[in-house]
Amino acid sequence: MKIQYVSKYLALAEEGLVPNLVCPMDQGLLFCNQDLDENIFLYCLSCDYKNNIGSILYAKIVDQVEKVKND
Repeated sequence: MKIQYVSKYLALAEEGLVPNLVCPMDQGLLFCNQDLDENIFLYCLSCDYKNNIGSILYAKIVDQVEKVKND
């Protein structure tokens, strides 16, 4: 998994080109980061929400980024 895809997806979401990922707790913006074990996670600055990205969500993110990139 590459964090660059997740970061690009979040940027595209801000432009309205892909569905937005928002915090389920307060509907705030989510940011991405990577831990020392190279697990990518989404987190919210407004609350304590943090969630690791699984392979299914990552595949959907990559698909959406590639689709926008190829249009």
